[in-house]
Amino acid sequence: MIELTEQEKSLLDQIELDAKALSGHEHTLQNGEQVSQLMRLLISRKAISTDRLSWFTDASYNIGGHGSSRQEIFERNGTIGEAILRHPHFLAHFRYFIHGPDLPPTVRQEFEAQVAECGQVTSGDIIPLGKFARQQVRARRLEPKKAAEEFFKLAIECGLGPETATSIREQVRTVR
Repeated sequence: MIELTEQEKSLLDQIELDAKALSGHEHTLQNGEQVSQLMRLLISRKAISTDRLSWFTDASYNIGGHGSSRQEIFERNGTIGEAILRHPHFLAHFRYFIHGPDLPPTVRQEFEAQVAECGQVTSGDIIPLGKFARQQVRARRLEPKKAAEEFFKLAIECGLGPETATSIREQVRTVR
C-alpha cells in the first residue's frame, strides 16, 4: 500500500472500493467524487508510482487491450478526463493504485526476493520466475486468471518490462 497522509486516509476510509456494493445513484456520485478528490491529492504529490500509472495509461501494459491502454478504453467509451476517476469501473484500477497487486503479502515478498536473487533478469530467469508464480497459485488455491493479472502487475513493480511480465502472466494462466 502506498503511504497516505492523514487527509488521504480519511478520504479513503469513506470510499467504497467495490463497485457492486454501491447503493444507488447518489452513493455512486458521492463515491466517485471522493475517489476523484483522493486521486487529485495523490497525483499532485506524485504518490502513485510510474509503474502503476503506466499500467493504466500505456497500451503495452494492457495485454488483450487491442492496442489501447486502460485509459484509452474509458475514453473510447465516452468517459474522459476526471469523469474517468468518478466512474464505478475505475474503482478496480483505483484499488490497485492504492494497494498494489492483489496477492497475499508473503507471495509478494517471496516473488520480489526471487526477482532480486536473479540480479539482472534475463530470458533464462523467466521460466523459473513463472514456475514459482505457478507454484504459489496452486499452493494458495488462487484463481489462475485473476492471479495471472496480479503477477503481471507485481512483475512490473519489480522492474521487469511488460514483455517479461507478460511471459510470467501467461505461465500463470496455464495453471489448471
